[in-house]
This record gives sequence, C-alpha cells and structure tokens, in this order.
Amino acid sequence: MEMRLTRFAKYSWFVLAVNLGVILWGAYVRATGSGAGCGSHWPLCNGVVIPRPEQIETMIEFTHRASSGIAFLFVLGMLIWAWRIFPRGNRVRNGALLSMIFMR
Repeated sequence: MEMRLTRFAKYSWFVLAVNLGVILWGAYVRATGSGAGCGSHWPLCNGVVIPRPEQIETMIEFTHRASSGIAFLFVLGMLIWAWRIFPRGNRVRNGALLSMIFMR
C-alpha cells in the first residue's frame, strides 16, 4: 500500500506542475494578445481540429488549448486514482474532487 501512495503522491505533484505550466502559458497567451488566435471556434481552432501554422498567434492559442485539454485528462486520472485507493471521506479524495471541479 505504501508504494501506491508514493506513486500517487508523485503523480499528484506532476499534475500540479503541468497545471502550473498551463497557467503560465495562459499568461503568455494573454501578454502576447494571442487569445483570439483561434477565432470564436470552440473547441476547434479556426474551424479545424489541428490548424495550419499561418499565424504565430494561432499556434500560441492552439498550444494553450491543447495543453489545457491534456491537463484536464491528468486531473481526471488523479481523481479516478484517488477514488480507487482512498476511503470515502478521505481528504485526498476530496482534494482530487475539488481539483476536478476547479478545472474549466
């Protein structure tokens, strides 16, 4: 059991690092004014799944959208893992649930 908790803790720190990276990249998107790089299409970028790199703003915004989606999947994995190894009412379970709730 101790080994699983250690692996879960390492994974949780990794998920935190990924999310901090997404936040910092979002700040870069904002600072460069690239937020409209994909137009008003959501979740697509300019109406396509993977856009052509015609403008740097499009690639900056697309990279942020992609990294946000990946971060969401990591948090979902953390939530499922926490639900499997921790008992009901455990604060780790609650923390993983809150992490999922605050993803948007």
